[in-house]
Amino acid sequence: MLRLLSFAMMLLSLAAPVVAQSNSVHIDQIGSSNVIDITQAGSGNRIGASVTPSTITGSSNAVTITQTGDTNALDYSINGGTNTATLAYTGNGNTATLTCGNNTTSCNDGTIIHTIIGDDNLISTIMAGNNLSNTLTITGNTNNVSTNQNGNDKTQNMTLTGDSNTIVASQAGVGTHSLTMTVTGNSNTYDISQAGAVSNTLVMNTQGSNNSITISQSN
Repeated sequence: MLRLLSFAMMLLSLAAPVVAQSNSVHIDQIGSSNVIDITQAGSGNRIGASVTPSTITGSSNAVTITQTGDTNALDYSINGGTNTATLAYTGNGNTATLTCGNNTTSCNDGTIIHTIIGDDNLISTIMAGNNLSNTLTITGNTNNVSTNQNGNDKTQNMTLTGDSNTIVASQAGVGTHSLTMTVTGNSNTYDISQAGAVSNTLVMNTQGSNNSITISQSN
């Protein structure tokens, strides 16, 4: 059965004194073929918590999260196969921690897509399973990206444009690694490692300032 969960939380500015508000939602979903659509606009938006993230457990689920405004944060955990998470952030001070799979439940055929446009973003993504896909697109500013994928047939695709970005990407496990990464400007630091067994591919195109790059592909 296909279930649609839709959340829209918006702060509207009226011709009255503005009171600081925040939107918060926590979802724990169990089942398959669910469609979850969360939209938050305003200030102080929060999905899940660092200690108790929102969770979805099952297969063939689709999660779409859109956060626009200031001081957005999310902690989300997805467990099961053939799940897709599409996340879009716009605004200042965004923080996102997303996991797909854990020690007991794999994230086989999992797909995660991030789209970020400004500022001070801190993104952390961890995936565990086979046939993983993690795509990240960032445009400005002090972004910090950390990814970790475990399993077979992993792939990543990053596009970063300005400014003081730091990237750590690691893909351990049993073969068929791939990382495609394009970075343009400024004080970037990359540390990339794609371990064994065999099958490593790395394509990187970087321009800009003060880059410090460490690449290790081992078997």
